[in-house]
Amino acid sequence: MNATIVDVLIENIKTDQDLLQTVEAKIETAKDEKQRIVNRLKEQQKDISVLLKYADEKQHAKIEALGFSFSDPLRGINNIASVALDLIMKAKNNQLTNQELYDGYVNALKNKDEAVKYSEFNIKCRSLFNTQKLLRKKGSDPKSSKLDIISLNGRVLPKEDKVAAKKEPSKTTQTKKKDDTVSK
Repeated sequence: MNATIVDVLIENIKTDQDLLQTVEAKIETAKDEKQRIVNRLKEQQKDISVLLKYADEKQHAKIEALGFSFSDPLRGINNIASVALDLIMKAKNNQLTNQELYDGYVNALKNKDEAVKYSEFNIKCRSLFNTQKLLRKKGSDPKSSKLDIISLNGRVLPKEDKVAAKKEPSKTTQTKKKDDTVSK
């Protein structure tokens, strides 16, 4: 069967459409892979900003050569530390044991397989202690950190307590009023 020019053109169009679908699938895969790499780099930048104080001058130079700048405001806390801080903020009296904090972190994940091990979790949370956002009080077992009490540095009053504190006069104010009444 002889192919006409129209038949050849139709076949070329079909071939190019198939190639386009293949290339688009590769582009989507590459975009997903790029996003995973970008996310890892962001986490590594947060980690390096915490560990920077342990680096010597030679390592500082290598880090800066990699394009990391430590003067910009992106020097935040990593995602794991952020979750831990949120858990402490929501906890009763703003404190949990270290094991409860770790368990809360694991439970907060959609995919439990993505959870880091207990020791890595503690390393990722160091920035919270280094910046004194959180405080650690040694627990009953000196050889384990699982019973350590982790608390927020400073107490956040719940909204109800703030309102009650404004309405109720302080004890010194009440005593002063009594003294004024007695002296009259």
